[in-house]
Amino acid sequence: MKKVLLSITLIGMMLFSACSKVDEPETPVDEGPTQEELDQEAYQKKVEERRLLEEERKAELGEFYVPLPSLDVDNELVTVEAKALYMTSNVAGFPFNLEDIEYYKNYVLALKNGESFDESKLDQVNKLEKILGIAEATEINALVIDVKNDEGLVAWKSDIEIVNRVGSNWNTPMKDFEPLMNYLKEKEIYTIARIVAFKDPYFAKNNPDHAIQLSAGGVYHDKSGFAWVNPFDEYIWKYVVSVSQEAALRGFDEIQYDYVRFPDNAKYYNPITYFPGRNDRDKDEAIRDFLLFAREKLEPYNVHVSADVFGVVTHSWDDKPEDIGQTWRMVANSTEYICPMIYPSHYGSGFYGFNVPDQYPYEVVRTALLEALERNAAQRNPAIIRSWYQGFTATWVKGYIPYEEDAIGKQIAAGVELGLNEYIIWNASNTYYPLSFFYEDKVNPNVRIEGEDILERTPEEALKRFLDAQLFKRYSHQYLLTPMDDRADDYDEFSNALIESEFVLKNYEILSITKNDDGTHTAQVNAKYSSINGSATLENVSYTIVLEKDVYKIKPVELNWIQE
Repeated sequence: MKKVLLSITLIGMMLFSACSKVDEPETPVDEGPTQEELDQEAYQKKVEERRLLEEERKAELGEFYVPLPSLDVDNELVTVEAKALYMTSNVAGFPFNLEDIEYYKNYVLALKNGESFDESKLDQVNKLEKILGIAEATEINALVIDVKNDEGLVAWKSDIEIVNRVGSNWNTPMKDFEPLMNYLKEKEIYTIARIVAFKDPYFAKNNPDHAIQLSAGGVYHDKSGFAWVNPFDEYIWKYVVSVSQEAALRGFDEIQYDYVRFPDNAKYYNPITYFPGRNDRDKDEAIRDFLLFAREKLEPYNVHVSADVFGVVTHSWDDKPEDIGQTWRMVANSTEYICPMIYPSHYGSGFYGFNVPDQYPYEVVRTALLEALERNAAQRNPAIIRSWYQGFTATWVKGYIPYEEDAIGKQIAAGVELGLNEYIIWNASNTYYPLSFFYEDKVNPNVRIEGEDILERTPEEALKRFLDAQLFKRYSHQYLLTPMDDRADDYDEFSNALIESEFVLKNYEILSITKNDDGTHTAQVNAKYSSINGSATLENVSYTIVLEKDVYKIKPVELNWIQE
């Protein structure tokens, strides 16, 4: 009996144990935070880091403080092949009507196709609507809009302390800028903020300590009576960049610096002025340093940076003879886009061999762009060339021609033939001729001749130019014609080495040039050299001609005296 009772008891205990396990609640497994929770935690961390950073920036920047782009805003860097029109802030501030834009677009297309069109409402379309209509109907895909103009005035109500303290935004033509910026973003029209840098009579008048100073005391005024701020002054740099940062925050895709130079007529004012903060720098070094400063400070805002330069800068060298602070290679190596203002009316009689350059829009633009291409081909990573073309009639030029559809189209065609498709048209009154942008019939697809480089030179012509440069000590030509890996990148270092060299070319004779299987050319040359050790004639010296960045260049021959 005891055994049986024991068995029954054990079975009961087992059953009870089994029932207990069934009824016992399961302990939940800790799977950790969800991905959504992790993302939120990471976001909150970024928010706190940004808050702390902004507090540091406010303390550091003071009256120049502009917040960084919001973490919640898509701050994508936009890049396009820009074909642009210039627009003043006054025109950009006009109200606009979508129906009027559509009407003008259809008018432009009718003009293009030679169709009849009801023009009765044209007078009701304002300049802004016409420009937007042109963008709808043509290849125009970008606008350059004044944000800080030639008078030093900022176009809108600003949140920047120094702008409000100085009062440079007292006149706000773009007071309500958001509707236009939203429209341009929706239509994918690339926006470029024109920021006039150092021609700022308003700021100079209200802050004379930061203007160009007269040695005898007071502020220098140019021949038009305007004062300029001092381009060596980092206080000015911070002011200009703060306006640029605000433009980026408000939707602009690019910041373009105009008047990023010193006043012209330097021969007159150099002896009577001085520039606080110069520290023995050349003027073009100040402009380079400013542009590099601006690029660094604008990097978090995801905008491109460009700079306007005089058209003659494609032709001059080392900021001479103008001495305004613009040297092509320095600007091209400090920005993403370099914008020479190639206005034929602005070249003097005889320039490029034309008595009246204004009469030759195609030829002047093509010649200037060839020079620009040669200078860019001498740099490893230069800015993209995006030229300003003349969109106005220069009635003050003796012998001028009207700059309407034909002349404007010829300028654009000249660039397109050279592979330079980006451009900006300047017309101060913002009046544009729509048919200017249907210029395809003006482009010569066969302008490039086989065997020539982009500069229209054969290998023999390039070699002759190189040897002539040696013969006549034209160091800049030698720099442009020497492959980059065979010389110093810095021009001053390169030219100083040539000056100190003991070898001088006295005369030469090109015997032959043959093309090699790898696309290079080999030239045989007789050349006579002299040095402090005497002179020697070398026969059948071999020069190698290579194509670098679509430009023929000459590998220099290494010469050494052999002592018997």
